[in-house]
This record gives sequence, structure tokens and C-alpha cells, in this order.
Amino acid sequence: MIDPVPVTSRPLRIVVVEDDELQRSFFVAGLQHFRHNVRGVGDVFSLDAALLEAPADVVILEVGLSGEDGIEIVRRLRRSNDCGIVIVTARGRVDDRVQSYGAGADLYFVKPVDLRELNAALQSLSRRMFGTQSSAWCFNPRISRLCTPKGTKIPLTAQECIVVRKLLETPGENVSRKDLFTALDQSDDHYADKRLEALVSRLRSKVRRCDADYELPVRARHNLGYAFLGEVEN
Repeated sequence: MIDPVPVTSRPLRIVVVEDDELQRSFFVAGLQHFRHNVRGVGDVFSLDAALLEAPADVVILEVGLSGEDGIEIVRRLRRSNDCGIVIVTARGRVDDRVQSYGAGADLYFVKPVDLRELNAALQSLSRRMFGTQSSAWCFNPRISRLCTPKGTKIPLTAQECIVVRKLLETPGENVSRKDLFTALDQSDDHYADKRLEALVSRLRSKVRRCDADYELPVRARHNLGYAFLGEVEN
């Protein structure tokens, strides 16, 4: 039984990459005890699939996996993701640590690992990564990206970007369906409402999938249109 440790920051979305099934189960169950959202995978291909399915705040990686070199995995993660990278491995040489940090790892643990220490280090990493949480959403139309107040980046399709841009021209105020149809270059025909409802519904689902802590603050105004009711960063 693991003694509980107070959670001093928000739970993290974690992917544990460990090819030893017992070790993987140990880390997944242990970190879930600290209320983190944890997924376990056994190889780098499953890691890639897991990150495509849903983003992670932290990847915990055994660098001694068969197949792709562990240091190369760290470099690739650092190039393509904003997640924290934590090495948990049996390799304890100084050269291994230096290589891992040089490739972009944030933390390095040598097995056996005390889960209380690992959780405390993850909490500290979380505070460094996310800092003081804002209450504002952020929209960057140039790269078609919406960010939640926590900083989670949500890529937008061309149509999603058009709708968000239009709603944020007058945040908090109603934008008529007709204005949204015009912005989307769509005719106000029999199916227009259903197309717009489906687009907004997909965007809501995308936000929930990328960041379960937040709901897209777009509200439908019956027979009128939509309004963005969240605080927006200028």
C-alpha cells in the first residue's frame, strides 16, 4: 500500500512506456493512486499511437526498449511535443544521464523507484511547465490554434478557425447564424443549421478530448446564433 501524498497541483496526463509488463503495471497503478490519468504502452509504436489518440502532459520512458534507440526517442519527443519527458531506467551510468538530459529529458530516475519521490518530482515538473494557470483562452489565427486556459494547444481545421475567429471578433456577444454562414462561404439553405451544429459539436468534442479539464465556452442562442462566453487573452 502506497501512503497517500497530498496533490499540490493538478493531475497529469501520463503515458508510461515500459516493455516489462510487471514494471509497467507497477508504474501505471502507482501513479493512478496519486490521481493521475495514466496510460501504459509496451513499445515506441504504441507510444506514437497513444499520443495521436490523445496528448500527454508527461511521457515516462524506459530508454532500454528494443527497436528505436531510447535517446533518439527522447530527441523525437522533444522536437514534436511540449510534454515533459521523464526517464525511468535500469541504466545508471553518468554518461547515460548526460546523454538523456542533452537529448531533452527533464528528469532521470534509476530503478528501483519510490513512487512517492516520482510523484513529488512530477508535481514539481508540472509547476515548472504550467506555472500559474490563466483563466483566459488564447486564439492564434495565423497557425489555426486555440489554447485552453491551461495552455493545451488545440489545432483547428480551416472551418473551425473561421468560426472561432468570427465569434472572437465580439466575445460575449451573439453572432448570428447568417453571419457565420457568410464567414464560412456557405448558403443559408435547408441543411445550413445542421452543418453549423455539427461543426460546433465536433469542435466541442475535440476540446474535451485534448483537455478534459475544460469545455469550449461556446453557447448556442436558440434561433439566433452562437456566442463565445469565455475570457479571451488579447
